[in-house]
Amino acid sequence: MNRRVRTIGVVMFLAMMFTGNVFAQDDAQFTFFPWVTSYYNAGGIGEQSNTLCFTADYNNKYLGWGDASSVINNDSLFRTAPQDFLFSVESYLKKLHGSLGLTLVRDQLGFYKNTGFKLGYSYKLRIGGGSLGIGAQVSLLNQSIENTNFRPTTEGDPTIQNLSESVLDLDFNFGLLYKADNWYVGVGMTQIAALFDKEQVLRVSGEKGPRRSSQLYIHGGYTWILPFNPNWEIIPQTMVKTDYKKFQWDLLLLARYNGVYWGGIGYRLQDAVSLAFGARPFYNSSNVYLKGLDVGVAYSFTTNSLGYKKNRSFGDVEVVVRYCLDIYRPEVFSGYGNSRYIYKNRY
Repeated sequence: MNRRVRTIGVVMFLAMMFTGNVFAQDDAQFTFFPWVTSYYNAGGIGEQSNTLCFTADYNNKYLGWGDASSVINNDSLFRTAPQDFLFSVESYLKKLHGSLGLTLVRDQLGFYKNTGFKLGYSYKLRIGGGSLGIGAQVSLLNQSIENTNFRPTTEGDPTIQNLSESVLDLDFNFGLLYKADNWYVGVGMTQIAALFDKEQVLRVSGEKGPRRSSQLYIHGGYTWILPFNPNWEIIPQTMVKTDYKKFQWDLLLLARYNGVYWGGIGYRLQDAVSLAFGARPFYNSSNVYLKGLDVGVAYSFTTNSLGYKKNRSFGDVEVVVRYCLDIYRPEVFSGYGNSRYIYKNRY
């Protein structure tokens, strides 16, 4: 079984590495995608086993960019830079044999703002020396036009005419995440209802019109401890996302020293090159209430056409903070008893 799981992981990793020339983005996107797994893969809810985790990620995108052709009343479309913000809380619960998670998200692009939440559960199953998370989420997403001065340059476009000032959609997400000691691989799907709800019967409020498209994510990573210096870990992580018409590829290569300091580079195909660094400042502390803190900062240099125009983008700035607390004490076995009851499943 373990060999099969490894083979599947290798095949999925190679598929991600060699996906062709692509670009797509509908969901909010984050340079620190491994920190926000539950946003795009419901199977990743509670991936930090036996813990209660809080994660916040803020991404301020395309700083300084303005589209001169879309100036309205001397104000450009992106005078307010696009922004993505996410906050999640996840907890493993032994009685449920899995984890519960709540994710709040807000992303803004020009006059459009999406605000919503995802509530989900991931069942944890021990397979081949690792754990398989099987997760599902229900989500509510409100899409709105924030700026009342919005005036399209092209009148009569049926897509624009069908836009409502605010709509609220009910949707579903599903995912699988297999995690071993030093590697993981997963598949997640978001906005599943968009594939079959053509009549928009799941639209809670607002007029009928365009809704967020379904997205498929394939991702994985590996932790390699340097044999000649075990204090150093090399951690490559990658993700491919698609709306079944276009693709986008993310790569994040990190190095971590002594379990505390980490840094590296990231790449998003046809979009950005990133520098990232951070630390788990109390990782080696004896204080159990502090050692679960992890903070990081990334700066992304825009490599698409937005970075070369007159009112160009100067890049993205992203900050992530995660705090995890172990809510279960390690089990200690003592005394006498039947050996068949000594082993207990981690989940």
